[in-house]
Amino acid sequence: MIAKDLIDYDIPLLNKEDKVSKALELMEEFECTRLPVVVSEGYYAGFLEEKIIINCDGKKISDYRLMGENGQIDQGSHYYGIIKCALEFDLPLISIKDDQGLYLGVVPTVSAFETFASCSALLTPGGIIVLSLNNKDYSFSEIGRIIENSDAQIINSQISIDPNNNDKIWLTLKLNKEDISHLISILKFSGYKIDRYFSTHVNHENIKERYDSLMNYLKI
Repeated sequence: MIAKDLIDYDIPLLNKEDKVSKALELMEEFECTRLPVVVSEGYYAGFLEEKIIINCDGKKISDYRLMGENGQIDQGSHYYGIIKCALEFDLPLISIKDDQGLYLGVVPTVSAFETFASCSALLTPGGIIVLSLNNKDYSFSEIGRIIENSDAQIINSQISIDPNNNDKIWLTLKLNKEDISHLISILKFSGYKIDRYFSTHVNHENIKERYDSLMNYLKI
């Protein structure tokens, strides 16, 4: 999924020459505390925050400093780019621009996290195994064959660099089986080092409740 697919077209847009009164009216109507702003040519300028304009004497939005000027990415970017930009600049909204650099809309950060959770099978029941591998020894096809021969499937995988050794990686595997004890034994017998593993013999309703609480927090 790309950035353009996640645009929320219900979020209104302000022009830098708009009056502050218009901004406050829209914020009240749409129950939000920040809105995207463009200049007259249609280029993204930043976000206007309610706390900056409330009880102030400025007449136009241009009288105030905007936030998150760097918070925009190209429409064709992977949705990971939204998450990266949001974390880098600590922003709840990310602006999306077209091929000419013009403003298309914004994506709430929470939407990108929800997409990540859905696509990464975060809420799908199953065990998790983290393998510690040498970069040069890494073969996903071989690992996948071992797991499939053990009557299991990989439903998500991620690679990260071991911060203590750049020649090593961590391969995190989310599996479709909750009981992974037999699979761990097979991987160890095959010469793989298990860095850690997580069994999902837990209350999945509780996981779902915690996930929903996190999403609600991000929407604040």
